[in-house]
Amino acid sequence: MARSTARFLLLITLIPLFLLPFCCGCFHTERDALLQFKAAINYSSRSFLSSYLSSWEKGGDCCLWDDISCHNTARHVVSLEIHGDYYGGVISKSLCTLTSLATIRLTYMGLTGTLPPCFVNLSSLAILDLSYNELEAETVLSSICLLSNLSVVDLSGNLLNGSLPSCLGYLSSLTELHLSSSLPFLDLEDNVLEGETVLSSICLLSNLSKIYLSRNQLNGSLPSCVGNLSSLKELHLPYNMLSGNIPLSSSLAVLDLSYNNFEGETALSNICLLSNLSEIDLSENQLNGSLPSCLSSLSSLIELHLSGNGLSGNIPLSSSLAVLDLSANNFEGETALSNICLLSNLSEIDLSTNQLNGSLPSCLGNLSSLISLDIHGNHLSGNIPYSLGNLSSLKYFDVSNNSLSGSIPDSFGNLSSLESMDLSYNHLNGTLPSSFSRLSSLTELYADGNAFNQSIASSVLPSSIEGLSLSLDDQHMISEAFLHNLSKLDNLYLSNCEVNISSTWIPSFQLGSLFMTSCKVDGQIPLWISTQFSLLELELPDNNLVGEIPSWLFDMSIQYINLTANHLEGRLLLNSSARNSLVVLDVSRNALSGQIPSIWPPNIEALLLNENFLTGNIPPQLQGFCSLEIVNLANNYLNGIIPPSLANCSELQNLNLGDNHLRGMIPYEFSKLSELQSLLIKNNQLTRSLSPSISNCTALHLLDVGQNFFKGQIPKSIGNLTKLKVLAMRKNHFEGNIPAEIGQLKNLQILDLSSNQLSGLIPYSIFSLQAMLVEIHQEFSEVQLEIVGQSFGMFYTYKIGLTMNSKGRDEHYTYIFPTMMAIDLSNNHLNGDLPSDVGKLKGLKLLNLSMNNFSGVIPNSIVQLIWLESLDLSANHFSGQIPPDLGSLSYLGALNFSNNHLSGNIPQGGHMTTFNKSSYSSNPDLWGCPLPKKCSWPEFAPSPPPISTSINEEEQSEESVGYDMGVGLSFVAGFTIVLVFIVLKKKYFEGVDSVLKIFFPWLHNLTL
Repeated sequence: MARSTARFLLLITLIPLFLLPFCCGCFHTERDALLQFKAAINYSSRSFLSSYLSSWEKGGDCCLWDDISCHNTARHVVSLEIHGDYYGGVISKSLCTLTSLATIRLTYMGLTGTLPPCFVNLSSLAILDLSYNELEAETVLSSICLLSNLSVVDLSGNLLNGSLPSCLGYLSSLTELHLSSSLPFLDLEDNVLEGETVLSSICLLSNLSKIYLSRNQLNGSLPSCVGNLSSLKELHLPYNMLSGNIPLSSSLAVLDLSYNNFEGETALSNICLLSNLSEIDLSENQLNGSLPSCLSSLSSLIELHLSGNGLSGNIPLSSSLAVLDLSANNFEGETALSNICLLSNLSEIDLSTNQLNGSLPSCLGNLSSLISLDIHGNHLSGNIPYSLGNLSSLKYFDVSNNSLSGSIPDSFGNLSSLESMDLSYNHLNGTLPSSFSRLSSLTELYADGNAFNQSIASSVLPSSIEGLSLSLDDQHMISEAFLHNLSKLDNLYLSNCEVNISSTWIPSFQLGSLFMTSCKVDGQIPLWISTQFSLLELELPDNNLVGEIPSWLFDMSIQYINLTANHLEGRLLLNSSARNSLVVLDVSRNALSGQIPSIWPPNIEALLLNENFLTGNIPPQLQGFCSLEIVNLANNYLNGIIPPSLANCSELQNLNLGDNHLRGMIPYEFSKLSELQSLLIKNNQLTRSLSPSISNCTALHLLDVGQNFFKGQIPKSIGNLTKLKVLAMRKNHFEGNIPAEIGQLKNLQILDLSSNQLSGLIPYSIFSLQAMLVEIHQEFSEVQLEIVGQSFGMFYTYKIGLTMNSKGRDEHYTYIFPTMMAIDLSNNHLNGDLPSDVGKLKGLKLLNLSMNNFSGVIPNSIVQLIWLESLDLSANHFSGQIPPDLGSLSYLGALNFSNNHLSGNIPQGGHMTTFNKSSYSSNPDLWGCPLPKKCSWPEFAPSPPPISTSINEEEQSEESVGYDMGVGLSFVAGFTIVLVFIVLKKKYFEGVDSVLKIFFPWLHNLTL
């Protein structure tokens, strides 16, 4: 009895100890550890993160805190999951005391440093997600190597670089860490891992089922050991630099190798062996040739993405396929689309930007599961099949940028699921069918760039429309009645049509974007636009707008304003509201006057005020210009100096101050503009020498300082601008030699140093300009500025221009084409021979060396410039013969050899017969058509001797000289006798005339 009583008392004593965790919450040591972790994080009390951690208070039950999970019975913390808002801090070593932790997710918190060494004590840890922080590489991965129970690792978006530590590869050979090789999930996306060894290390983790290594710097070939990962289901390696063969595991279901460098035809053939594949993505590689027929045997294949390659030929595909993306390839003909009709399970088709032609097959209407059909950017023609109206599941339909004609089928009214339709830029006519009113799900309709020639009833458009683009012929206009019922309209694009909307109209909608291009909008900027309080984009170019820009326009929160090519006038006045919202302002090609405002919005990125009547100085303190990327103030009446404060615009990419009255020099401070891509200051009154500091702007693609008063030598440091594609320095006072360093400009397409005072020889390095050596050139792309506002993203295209002498006259080029290659060194004091190396510049289209002191012969190698369109060597001292094969240059359209010392016969054949005598004038010893000298010969008279090409050239030349002298003396003597008879004895004229007609008809013609 006593023993039972003792046991009962002991039990009563122990029960509180067992219940202590449940009645008092988590262990105080773990609570304190979490509070120490909180203290190591940097965050504002008003931050998003603070709302998550507000429950973390001293003395509370940590098991009830946000983002914390505890074991149901033991009350130990087992999970810590925080998704922060990137405020920084470190991972506190206090977490090491939470030895029961099985899950750690600390994402987007801006954590720095590394994992504390004591993390090796977290033996229960199975899931570790530290993605999108700024953690260091080696120590993090070394710590992970010792966490033997890990099943999921996510280290995406950190500072991992180089290769993976060797310990990852050795895990399977270490018995105490054997379980590490069973890691089934590895995510190391968005880091800087590089080389070929990373994947080799991973190969030893034999139980991996998923690998994510996208957006790193992996290169070389995939190691063959990847094919031995028998548990591998998903392999994601996009956005790397991988190439070579693709050895893969037969267990693989998802393969993503997009945005790499795989090439050829064999890559896809190897993939055919992977019978379990359900998804393949090899888009944006360098694959070419035809799709292998074995792809049709992949019975599990559901998605195939091969966009952005060079594939062509037939399209053999598996009947199980649901998603097919073959966009941006070279598929052509009519059969490709017909073959696709056999794939009855297709839900998404993208064959855009290929070379498909013919008509749309009506069998497409049988694909009852089709949700998305995108065939834009091909060469399709004919009518849109009526059968497409059977696609009741279709949501997205895009056939824009083709040559489709006829009217839109009335059956389209049956597309009850349709949400977006793009018919733009075809040859469709008629009108929108009345059945469109039944499309209750339609939110986007783009039909501009067609030939609609009938009015569109206002009842046709469903009230669900949010985005609309249209263009009509001149006979039909768009009024407010047409838009009255579109209360959900958000984006309106009207072009090349007549808009007749009352200025005082109050719409039922609130637009986010309004584009009316070439719509004959006249008068002042319509007042009804002021009612659109949500408007972010306004484009009204190429209309007939007049008057001043109203102040209410800048009271709105518009981010993008384009009013170019109108007749707006008055001063440009910005108020305080505009200073907060405006990102792009284009009021170019108007009649604005007055001075440029000195205060601008802090977020403005593009400012285009060119081709107006603006006067005064560029404001020296351009406050708020820190975000500027594009500035165009060209073609105004601005004076004063270029303000050095422009150099404070560290993001500036394109600066055009040309065609003004600016004086002074280029500010030395411009050396800080490391992002500057184009600098145009032509046709001003700038003086002094060209500052060497400009060579620090190493991002420059275009430099035009022409038509100023710069003097001194061209700085040698110009060779540092290796990205330069256009160098224009025409019409200045530069002197001295052309620096040999210009030959370092490997991307140079246009070199214009004309009308200066340069002297000496042409440096040989000029004939090694890399971009001009080949016939296929890199693209000279337009400058693009991506503008991302609160709810929109768009590209704003800014075209740069260039003036240069082409075919004898100044031409202004709005576009610089990829193949535009030109050298103009005319009107200087250059001398010496023209080296034969000029023939190496095979891509050259324009060569102008006129008005210099060049001498010697024209090298025969010049006929190797097969793309040459304009050649001007006039006003020099060239001698010798014209290269006989010059007529083989089939593109040559302008030629000038005048004012030299050339001799011999003008070559005939090819384009040489199209040039008039001005091309060869003032060369006393040159003869042959089109010059009158020896251009036509009598039938009996021998032709001038051909130019010799044999080894006995010297002997034949002497014989030719003797022959020519004999013929010439005989001709002179005979012609003199005739003239004597004509002058001294007029009565003999009739007799002589008769004799000439009978015996010497060709000489008779010369005397007429």
